[in-house]
Amino acid sequence: MVVELVGPAGVGKTTLAQKLHRVDARVHVGLSVWGLPRARLIRGALGLVPTIVMAVLRRRRLRWVEITHMIRLEALRRVLRRVKARHRVIILDEGPVFGMSWLDLAFAERGVRPPARWRRRTLARWVDVLDSVILLDAGNEELAERIRSRAKVHRMMNGSDRAIQRFANDYRKAFDTVIDDLGRAGRLAVHQLRTDGPLNRSTARLKTMLARYRNGH
Repeated sequence: MVVELVGPAGVGKTTLAQKLHRVDARVHVGLSVWGLPRARLIRGALGLVPTIVMAVLRRRRLRWVEITHMIRLEALRRVLRRVKARHRVIILDEGPVFGMSWLDLAFAERGVRPPARWRRRTLARWVDVLDSVILLDAGNEELAERIRSRAKVHRMMNGSDRAIQRFANDYRKAFDTVIDDLGRAGRLAVHQLRTDGPLNRSTARLKTMLARYRNGH
């Protein structure tokens, strides 16, 4: 079972996944669009060549930052096909929903859309791999506090409360769009979980949610 934790910055995706793994070592965590093997990235790049060429021919050149993110999405999918054979439950932190949402927002910033054919094909491929999405969320004030106090640098750390709220809302909308598109491409279970309050409580709720999903409830 492959589950992606999805939510705005500061919601606690990484912390929650790591805590869950400490509680239940059978849950595999740590996979995301970042830090993937070079060999998988190279194969992902080769598969993207026709899309890059077509974009150039249509005078809709892709930026390097967009290309690298598209490559990561394909590389992660290839890595997962191998990992699934060894683990019953895999938690993704910043997987396909995040990756596609990031791209949608990046393209929107310059007033264009992602390559339509590539987007449809990528969504269809991920539906065959991704079983469930758990939408995490918390209050905007708590998100802002967590972003500012986290050890990991984030580009919104010095942003105002209003700027952080806009940033979070943009991603919430993007997540909803991608999840809806995945749902139209195939079957996908979607659940919601609030992460306000103590980490132990959120971890317990997530563990219960996964157990129910595994048992078909």
